[in-house]
Amino acid sequence: MPHIQSALSTIRDTTQAFREVSVQLHADPALILFFASTVHSFEQLTILFRETYPNCEVVGVTTTGEIGPQGFSDQSLSVQSFAQEFGQIEALLIDNIEKYPIFDRNKLMHSAGKLGIRVESEQINKEGLALIFPTGLVAGEEKMLSIVNSIFHHDGFPIFGGTAGDDAKFVQTTVSLNGWQSSKGGVVVFIKPNLDFYIQKENIFTSTGITLKITKADAEKRIVYEINHEPATKAYARALGISEQQLPQYFMTNPLGRRFNEELLIASPFQVEANGALAFYCQVFQDAVVELLEPKDPVQTLQNTLVEFTSKFDKLEGVLACNCILRKLQFQEQRLFPALNNQLSQLPNLAGFSSYGEQLNKSLINQTLLLIGFGKRG
Repeated sequence: MPHIQSALSTIRDTTQAFREVSVQLHADPALILFFASTVHSFEQLTILFRETYPNCEVVGVTTTGEIGPQGFSDQSLSVQSFAQEFGQIEALLIDNIEKYPIFDRNKLMHSAGKLGIRVESEQINKEGLALIFPTGLVAGEEKMLSIVNSIFHHDGFPIFGGTAGDDAKFVQTTVSLNGWQSSKGGVVVFIKPNLDFYIQKENIFTSTGITLKITKADAEKRIVYEINHEPATKAYARALGISEQQLPQYFMTNPLGRRFNEELLIASPFQVEANGALAFYCQVFQDAVVELLEPKDPVQTLQNTLVEFTSKFDKLEGVLACNCILRKLQFQEQRLFPALNNQLSQLPNLAGFSSYGEQLNKSLINQTLLLIGFGKRG
């Protein structure tokens, strides 16, 4: 049996869906990740997985769309199991990520140390990796990322993750670890894998060449008040050549891009606030210069992404994916799922979910697809 197994059920009865996926997983895994639509009882799934797999780390995440062996799915249950031979694994549940993640710093250091991850290493990128799954709607992702990164003496420890969703209800998201649930916390999974891994980031946008300066913002609250010294909605709409009233229709197709070392990270607005301010899904800092973006062809972009991604491996055994909710909504609107799934289904043992934000190393980003593959690299 391979090191990684994935399964997906579209049965809406929670017990039957669990039974359908569990027979396709490792009998005695080291780690289980399950991603569940809100059509299921998350509490019931948490109990079922914990009782059936008492000797491994079991991580659960609520979603706004699932990803399984055949690609994108909805109102389903996606699961991925990792064999004991996959590597060493240590998971930790952090609560109150929006207020007090600092209290868990020593626990994070202890968990990393148990695996032999040397936090002081100058080659920290070779010490392992972490998967992180914060809850959404509490604006705690950046704080959680910061506290995880703070335990390392040098930059570069690989971190991959996605924010829990709730099927676009925007009421409450939940994560769980080994039977314990939290709606204001996050799970960190430290891994010392015996397989090679590679992380690929895809966005379906390119710069229009138009730059804007954030001249008044509250990064903590994720609100931009002014762009180019005028109300944010006014400047944003002018750059697009539209009226302020039309602006919300363009959030999905024309987000803003932040450049770090020539890498484009997407910041997506989601709501117009009072007095022409804009609320974003991630932090946007005052005095930052951002670029107005426009879309590329999603199907062609994914084809290029997967060619590059799979070429990194001699043998690819399994893939974990986090896809932004805004991409999912765009693909739904444009009826692209069949064409995209035709490509995604070629990846072995694929699992994952559509998220309220994606985490890559030190950054929370939006409108991005993240893939992490495990196998043997050339």
